[in-house]
Amino acid sequence: MIPYDLVYLRPSEAGQAVQLFEQARADGLEPAYYAGGTEILSFTRRNKIRPGALIDIKQIPECRAVGRQGDRIIFGAALSLNEVIEADLFALLSAACRRIADHTVRNRLTLGGNICGRLPYRESVLPLLVSEAEAQITGPGGSRWESLGMLFDRRLRLQPGELLLRVRLGRDAARGPIFHGRRQRGTRVDYPLVTCCLLEVDRQIRLAVGGACGYPVRDPEAEESLNDSTLQRRQRIERVVARYAPQIRSDSRASSEYRSFLFSRILTEAADRLMGEDVR
Repeated sequence: MIPYDLVYLRPSEAGQAVQLFEQARADGLEPAYYAGGTEILSFTRRNKIRPGALIDIKQIPECRAVGRQGDRIIFGAALSLNEVIEADLFALLSAACRRIADHTVRNRLTLGGNICGRLPYRESVLPLLVSEAEAQITGPGGSRWESLGMLFDRRLRLQPGELLLRVRLGRDAARGPIFHGRRQRGTRVDYPLVTCCLLEVDRQIRLAVGGACGYPVRDPEAEESLNDSTLQRRQRIERVVARYAPQIRSDSRASSEYRSFLFSRILTEAADRLMGEDVR
């Protein structure tokens, strides 16, 4: 239970959601968009945030969209992670979502909530970064499609009142060879120490990393090293890890050195799978 009264709003259209957000903000209610609500409710109970109005987006058609449209694959922001997995439209996204929490919790966690959330892991972002997905954003200034990679810098950079409606990616990217590697301390659904998502497109490997840095990140310079055929494969991996090293964190769960070791091990396994040979 939330320990105070608040306003609950349930728009049926994206434009109506934005209008309700603007009106609630004008009324001093500190509105928040809401789908699964797991993180919002948790932070509210702990007094980390105090929204005065929750705007439920689950009735907005774009937020519930899922399927193929021409040469694109669409995922709505209000889909639960289990619905994303069951749709089975992008194997790398399904693999990443499957390792987030357990089946029961994934019925409440949504794709949009995981992308926009405040927690450091947000593992569903990684496949979307390497597939170069686009995000549909609506807000007071209207609706637009924009590269997710351009919008995402440690977190999704939205202006006040803006709402993530859905994401889309090319079907060709979704067909490419993939590798998903994850290491954690406890059970398989524990928070990750390191997660790597790799996708091969046009014989070039793309890489996005989570857990190790405290936020999802894709580094083009690291990818250049990973795809540098003039280097031995072990050299490529060493250069990738060195590139990320300044961002890799130490905390009570693991040191940066241990996370770097796990990162190297995952990349070695990925190279065996995607590059076809053991890395020596």
